[in-house]
Amino acid sequence: MSELTRNPFDPLMQVQKDAYRCGKCMLCKWIDHNEMTDSEFMAICPSGARFRYEAYYASGRQEIARGLLEGTLDYTDGLQHVLFTCTECGGCQAVCADAGNKNPLKTIVALRERAFRDMIATPPGYETLRKSLQNYENPWQQPRSRRDAWMRRMRLSDPRREKVEALYFVGCTAAYDPKLQEVARITAEILTRAGVSFGVLGRDELCCGSTLLRIGDWETYEEMAQRNRELLNSLDVGRIITSCSGCNSVLREEYPEIGGLSAEVAHSLEIVDELIQAGKIKLKKQVKKEVTYHDPCHLGRYSGVYDAPRRILEAIPGLEFVEMPRNRQNAFCCGAGGGVRTAYPEFSNWVAAERVREAASTGSTMLVTACPFCEQNLGGIKKPKVEVVDILKLVRQSMG
Repeated sequence: MSELTRNPFDPLMQVQKDAYRCGKCMLCKWIDHNEMTDSEFMAICPSGARFRYEAYYASGRQEIARGLLEGTLDYTDGLQHVLFTCTECGGCQAVCADAGNKNPLKTIVALRERAFRDMIATPPGYETLRKSLQNYENPWQQPRSRRDAWMRRMRLSDPRREKVEALYFVGCTAAYDPKLQEVARITAEILTRAGVSFGVLGRDELCCGSTLLRIGDWETYEEMAQRNRELLNSLDVGRIITSCSGCNSVLREEYPEIGGLSAEVAHSLEIVDELIQAGKIKLKKQVKKEVTYHDPCHLGRYSGVYDAPRRILEAIPGLEFVEMPRNRQNAFCCGAGGGVRTAYPEFSNWVAAERVREAASTGSTMLVTACPFCEQNLGGIKKPKVEVVDILKLVRQSMG
């Protein structure tokens, strides 16, 4: 998803081939037809499923791209709503890449970049979001001095002062959200107990820029990403370990477009899976729970990490794991991505409620995931009652 070449004058010029090749087969509306197991959970596109109008599907957005390229379409409030209610989950891409050898997600990214380039009015909350990232290096309007609050009283190495093999890149959400700081602490604790040589940057860690990229502000994203890239490449580490699936996909899949990183990027679940296979993490205590797993879009469809979390769940004694009807590349989004949670919270909550409803349909009482944004958004849904937790919490529980 990072091979989008850029035209400094018009991003849409780079995707016009796909825009004009779209035959409106409508396959981008549904999960892979060969893998349908439940007629109730067939939709793959969150905005299309919610607003039920052609413009909100990938095929409609290809039509919009053609209209803007030809000058027959103007920006309106309605068009803005269509462009920015997409969570950029990549569901349409997963279907269309196989069925039609096209990349509708590229067109959606280009449409947003074009909108920012043309300086149309941005959706609610975006200007505050951008200013927070520019002024505080995080989307949460929190001071840099609080970025290391999660690690206080933990004796963790600084890779600029000590030789370590890996950097643990925490990410803004796990660092700042009090409810999710436990994810960062648990990750660091598990890595320490398994004997992994790693360090953290603490309050000097920079935002990866993912949010800016997803909302279409390419110029500010590139500036922030280049600064982060220079910092990360100055460290003598062989691996960068992430907790956030958004950070993971940007560092891993998008940074090569601006020069790349010298270290390998891996999600914490990939590392933990390796450590379990190597016998360095021993799961002894039974965890008697019925769980289902939510594939984060940026960990699954963007980065291709599907097997590691499932192997981890299957390795935990006492755990009963059940798949949701929509899983792996057919997974339904949590609703938090693409800036949607900021601009259109009601729609974001609707998507999350649909996913939690699907989780409840499996009979599971616990929905596990591996992304702070997913945990944040899914965890806000109270009905039906399904507990949302990070998968590493269960790993630590089983480690004892």
